[in-house]
Amino acid sequence: MLRRNFLRVGAPAMILGCRSLSLILTKAKKLNVLVLGGTNFVGPAVVNAAVRAGHSVTLFNRGISNPQLFSSLELITGDREKGVEAYQPLTKFHWDVVIDVWPEKSYMVDEATRTLAGHADYYVFISSIAVYQNFQEVGINEESNVIDLPLDRSNWGYAEEKLASELHVQKRFENRHTILRPGPITGWRDPAFDLYYWCTKLRRGGEVIAPGSGMDFLQFIDVKDVGRFCTIAAERHHNSIYNMTGPEPELITWKDFLRKASGHLDSGTDLIWVDEDFLAQHNVRSFSDLPLWAPLSEDRGFMQISSKKLLATGFKLTPVEQTLDDCLQWSTESGRNDLKFGTETDGVGLDREKELKLLQQWKESQG
Repeated sequence: MLRRNFLRVGAPAMILGCRSLSLILTKAKKLNVLVLGGTNFVGPAVVNAAVRAGHSVTLFNRGISNPQLFSSLELITGDREKGVEAYQPLTKFHWDVVIDVWPEKSYMVDEATRTLAGHADYYVFISSIAVYQNFQEVGINEESNVIDLPLDRSNWGYAEEKLASELHVQKRFENRHTILRPGPITGWRDPAFDLYYWCTKLRRGGEVIAPGSGMDFLQFIDVKDVGRFCTIAAERHHNSIYNMTGPEPELITWKDFLRKASGHLDSGTDLIWVDEDFLAQHNVRSFSDLPLWAPLSEDRGFMQISSKKLLATGFKLTPVEQTLDDCLQWSTESGRNDLKFGTETDGVGLDREKELKLLQQWKESQG
C-alpha cells in the first residue's frame, strides 16, 4: 500500500497554549530567524523552539490562520500564492536563517528561495520521507534512492512536490541548507488525531483491537523534536539531509508500544491481537482504520527508516510518554476530546460498534 499521502500535514489547528520545550542546545549567538508560515501544527513547534533558544523570530504568513498566535512577535503579512511579489517586503532585511515549514506547492519554494537567496545566509526546509522510492527497502537512509519527477507536473502528488522543493533549496542555497525528512509527525496540536486514537482507546478500557501479531514496527516523530532540530540545524549549520523518525532510538514493535502506552496511561484495556488476514478480509484498512499501523507485509520498510545520522549529532528524542500526554492535553484544550472515531464527522479509526462486532467475529473464528 502506498503510504506517501498519509504523511501529508495539512489540517488547520486551533489555539496554542504555553508549552515548555527542553532544548539540547549549547549557547549560540542570537539569530535573526524568518519563519515562513508558523501558525498551524509544525510551525508553532518551530517558532517555540527558536524563541526558547533566545533567537529573534519574524513570521511571514497571511495573518489569517490562528492570528492570535505569537502576538508579541514581528509579523510580515504576505500570501505565497500570489507569486514572487509577495516576498518583496522580506528583501528589505537580512536573515540569518529562513525556516520553511512547507507550503502546498513546490513553486512557492522555488519563488521563496529565488527571492531570498541574496538576503539570507541559511535555509532550513521540512520535507518528508515520502520522497523515497522504495518502501520495501529496510533501513532507508539519506542516501537511498528517491522517486523520479515526471515531466508532466499534472501527475505530481505530495511526494513529487516535496522532492522538487528540496531541489530548489539545494540549488539556491548550495552548501548552506538543512533538509529534514520526518516520518509521521504527531504530538502537540496534531490535527490528524492518529496517536490520539490509541490514547483514547487505552484510556476508555474494555476490549480493543490491536493490529496483527504485534510484531510489526511503529515509527513517528514528536512535532517538538522537528521544531527543536530546525533550531539546532540553523545554529550549527548542519548542511545536510536528515531523516527524522522515532519515537525511540531503536525500533519498537506494536506490542512494545501498546504495552508502554498502557502502563503510562494506567490502562485497564484488554488488547485483543487480531490477525492481519482477518482484518483484511473484513475491510479493515491499515493506517486509516487502525491509525499508524503499516504491516510488514505491505510496505516492509515504511516503519524501519534509519535516523542514525540524526542521532549521531547528539540529538535526544522526546520520551514517548510525553508525546502521549501532549496528544491528550491538546485534545482537551482544543475541544476535541469527544471524537467519534470512524464516523462521517471523525473519519480516523474504527467506530466502537464496528470494533465490537469485529471482535465477536474474531472470537467465533477462533472457536
